[in-house]
Amino acid sequence: MSIKASTIWIITGPFQVGKTYFCNNLINQARARGYKLAGVFCPPVFENQVKTAITIEDLKSLERKTLATKRTTETRGLLTDHWVFDEKVMLWANQSLANTYDCDILLIDELGPLEFNRGQGWQNGLLAIDNGDYKIAVVIIRPVLVETALKRWPKAKVFELSARLTEEETSNQIVKILSE
Repeated sequence: MSIKASTIWIITGPFQVGKTYFCNNLINQARARGYKLAGVFCPPVFENQVKTAITIEDLKSLERKTLATKRTTETRGLLTDHWVFDEKVMLWANQSLANTYDCDILLIDELGPLEFNRGQGWQNGLLAIDNGDYKIAVVIIRPVLVETALKRWPKAKVFELSARLTEEETSNQIVKILSE
């Protein structure tokens, strides 16, 4: 761990509460303020209001790829209950997360069961947060994994998104994060 005084924010919330919306607004506000961003952002792809894929954007290079597609009958590869991950894109993203040094904001959308439970996925994302080479880290974590994340980063601050939050309250939280 670094001895730098960097802040870690864990953003969590239930399925479809607005984590992607939150990240997108955070990215836009950070860029408008001239912050150097690094990390990965994973917005979904919808067809007829059904989530069919997940894309990924390297926030430093702005390169974008398809990360995962909806799982049908596949039983091989890097799988979760609902998704089949492109292993080459996972490796590309993991390498991107190894190059997050010297940024103002490190955003990782998201660290989940692959990283925390299986030791797969974006292990470089975990290490990037551990290293502290950023002013602010914002990491999306599923509610069931927040306790695990806090064991790794006990000084992290947690912000839970919920359907009851107003857009103004969410915007105020983004301003608070960017003001750290």
